[in-house]
Amino acid sequence: MTSIRRTAGRIARAMGWRPTPPSPRRTNGRIAFVGPMPPAATGIATYDRAVIEGLERIGFTGPHPIDPIVPTRKTAVRAIEAYDLAVYQLGNHVDHHRHVYRLAWSVPGLVVLHDLALDDFVRGLQSIGDPLGFRAVGEAASLRHRIGSSPDGIAEPLGVPWCASAARAARGVIVHSAFGRRYLEGIGCLTPIFVVPHPVVESDQALMRASARAAELRAGLGDRRLVVAPGDVNATKQHQAILRALTRLPDDVRLAIVGRRAPDYEIHRLVERHGVRDRVTVSLDVPDPEFLAWIVAADVVVDLRHPHRGEVSGSLARAMQAGKPTIVSAVGTYLDVPDGAVVRVPAGRTDPEALREVIGDLLDRPDRRERIGRAAGEYVRHLRETDATANGYAEAILATRELIRDPRRAMIARWARSLAEAGVDESLVREGFGAAYVRALESFSSGARS
Repeated sequence: MTSIRRTAGRIARAMGWRPTPPSPRRTNGRIAFVGPMPPAATGIATYDRAVIEGLERIGFTGPHPIDPIVPTRKTAVRAIEAYDLAVYQLGNHVDHHRHVYRLAWSVPGLVVLHDLALDDFVRGLQSIGDPLGFRAVGEAASLRHRIGSSPDGIAEPLGVPWCASAARAARGVIVHSAFGRRYLEGIGCLTPIFVVPHPVVESDQALMRASARAAELRAGLGDRRLVVAPGDVNATKQHQAILRALTRLPDDVRLAIVGRRAPDYEIHRLVERHGVRDRVTVSLDVPDPEFLAWIVAADVVVDLRHPHRGEVSGSLARAMQAGKPTIVSAVGTYLDVPDGAVVRVPAGRTDPEALREVIGDLLDRPDRRERIGRAAGEYVRHLRETDATANGYAEAILATRELIRDPRRAMIARWARSLAEAGVDESLVREGFGAAYVRALESFSSGARS
């Protein structure tokens, strides 16, 4: 019975359809927004608030009221089933997103992948004995061979499609860059994919307050120049290369490392090891306004990633909004940032000498810093003025809701099951076997709308 169901699912997906029957929920226009919200200690909470504010701003929440739901237990299933659609915010931290993931499987909807490499998350599920973790591992392993056909020089942990199970279970997927779409298509994802840019999370008022605080921070530095490495303080941010580069820069250059601390990552010991304690400020777990103030205070921002997990950097979004020249790794989502709005260094482990040259050049050329910062700020202003994030979400929500409500899905499910029971598989369907029924459904639907 299980093998028939799985084969039927593969047959339906081969024709671009989702195999499950339509939801019995009544249409009420309401949308459940499932994920962490402030003051949760994750950048996704700030992101969620910004998205909802954007949808309110464009008037989407009038006909489609949005209710934030912070999941805590399985009983949320019944509440979510009362909505037209649920939007699930899924990141790579098992404590913040375990319940989100389980709910996304129980009541499929629109899943937002904040990280393509859900490696830590899936391993976290396994560590607590969650069956969905083992299922995700099995599906990732079965699709690993497809990564070779994906572009962009993908390496670990993206070399294993940890997100495949989440994408397959969803009715729609939101990613934040074209790279995310390319990656999912490369592993054979048939779930509809929507590319929606990261929201502009800071208000003009927040930037003004940050500027006042930044002036205080700069006053304490005197005439010294400031490089800031913002974001989660962990090994992926290449602090060792930044610190080694600092040792080869002039003595008037100072470094600030600012962000949330990661367990078992000894940043203070790393600073001591490089002998630059008197030139480095480490500010961990600071409030959001202080974090933004450090970015605004910077002459140069360094926001590197290795290994890259397919995420879009919230700290980069803030640095660009503040008009700061930012050095990034030339990999994945960073390649989708407009040329001229950032400075890229080669992907992989960052070479300290190459990084020193790039930082030194920016520090010595205020005209170049101003030009790059202006391009970054203009790009972010365009996103805000066009409400690109909110409009992208609105499109994804309505399209996914329409897919769930489409009555043809039940017919396709019965068709796929009949073929599977007759011994037909998805390869025969791709060759055209049994496809006349689907074509007739599509023709009927087109005629009904015309």
